[in-house]
Amino acid sequence: MKLLLQIKEMNHFTTNERSIAAYILTHKESMLPMSIQELAKATYTSHSAINRLTHKLGLAGYKEFILKLAREFQLDVHSISNVDVNYPFEHGETPIQVAKEIAEVMKATIEKNFAFLENAQLAEAAEILERAGKIFIYALGDSEIRAKSFQNKLIKINKYAVIATELSEWEYHTVNLTQQDCAIFLTYHGLSANNLQAAKYFTRNSIPFITITAAHGTELAKLSTLCIQVPEDEVKHAKIGTFSSQIAFEYVLNVIYSCIYRINYSKNKLSARQVVKDFYTDDVKTDL
Repeated sequence: MKLLLQIKEMNHFTTNERSIAAYILTHKESMLPMSIQELAKATYTSHSAINRLTHKLGLAGYKEFILKLAREFQLDVHSISNVDVNYPFEHGETPIQVAKEIAEVMKATIEKNFAFLENAQLAEAAEILERAGKIFIYALGDSEIRAKSFQNKLIKINKYAVIATELSEWEYHTVNLTQQDCAIFLTYHGLSANNLQAAKYFTRNSIPFITITAAHGTELAKLSTLCIQVPEDEVKHAKIGTFSSQIAFEYVLNVIYSCIYRINYSKNKLSARQVVKDFYTDDVKTDL
């Protein structure tokens, strides 16, 4: 998750930490050259209070905080800021102008989503899915299309996923999961009552599950073993199409699949070649 977003939430911050957070949000880029001593003086706090804040943000200390914050600002400067993901093109534009606008939406969404991703989080997601005996995906509407794409990729590395919400059979799939399995919730707004009910069942039975969502503050997200956030840019009922959300989901799932693949890179690469070889060799033998 982005640092500034974490700071804005101010969850479990002390009075001193809130003071530091408020100063950072007010001054932002102008505070980047400041030393920890200068920030402590400006906020009437102490070195230890600043370090405690950085630790709550999941960082080793002030130096790492400044480096990560500077990287966020750099990504924001280079991202496309004038794109409206809800209405990316206007009435009367030519087809090639529409094509350009959609390209910008895709690029802006991926750049912004990349800034949300964290190395440790991606590694943990890949490990959870690699260990899982069965993978069940909860996704509805357009998100189910992204889930099916992910499902199809997993087959290539001998991992078989089930779309739990397909044919409205989610209750039966939910109770069939064990601690050796894993679930994924693919939900932009994270408000489905059925998803939350399934998540509570998983929590009670110590079954790991990953939520990919823009709504990181929901109960579903908080219950998750791991919550991976995507940008929350779309308005629910005021948009031309679900461009940004589905681009983000596709990107994150592609990244996770690639991270799973890399765990046994050589084995997966050889296995894919062997499948093709065995399949077509048997075909030739049958013809003979």
